[in-house]
Amino acid sequence: MKRTLGILFIALGFTFGAAGASADASEELSRLLQPLGSISGGFRQTLKDQKGKTLQKSSGNFSVQRPGKLRWQTGEPFSQLLVTNNQKLWLYDPDLEQVTIRPVDNRMKETPALLLGGKVEDIRSSFSVESKKGAYYLTPKSASAPFKSMVIRFDSKGLPAAMTVRDGMGQTTDIQFSGLQANPKLSSAMFNFKPPKGTDIIRDE
Repeated sequence: MKRTLGILFIALGFTFGAAGASADASEELSRLLQPLGSISGGFRQTLKDQKGKTLQKSSGNFSVQRPGKLRWQTGEPFSQLLVTNNQKLWLYDPDLEQVTIRPVDNRMKETPALLLGGKVEDIRSSFSVESKKGAYYLTPKSASAPFKSMVIRFDSKGLPAAMTVRDGMGQTTDIQFSGLQANPKLSSAMFNFKPPKGTDIIRDE
């Protein structure tokens, strides 16, 4: 089975129905995200192909802090860890005893998970946003963005409840969040990574 971090490196393409005005929708989404300087919790995600066949299910936990800091750890079916401090990104595979290190460029900052911890004021400039029945549909304005479209839904407390992302090949990743904490105090050490002794280091620069 292919190892994947799903939401972190995928792209999509929904056909949208009638929805709210883009300017109003982006302002609404900004107001929901603005109070969330940090978020932590659990997730369950399902990767499906173009025909809706399930390719993989995984689960884990994450923490994100504005601006652009993320710790995304998958526990099942394969243990993997992605950490970024908004300048450098580490992708660690403990089973392979291997870590890939790369700089964080503008394209990577547009990944869906980092949207939760990105600069709220950049939403309008980076995405076309539409709303429909409480869901927000985002389409990147940049052709080089790592996904084609995304839907984000919030719960009654104003916290992200779910995301659906589709990549350029038509594959979708559905993410359900659970046990979210709004604005927890997170240590800066969470967003840096020191490879364990004996780990193979691959630098992708």
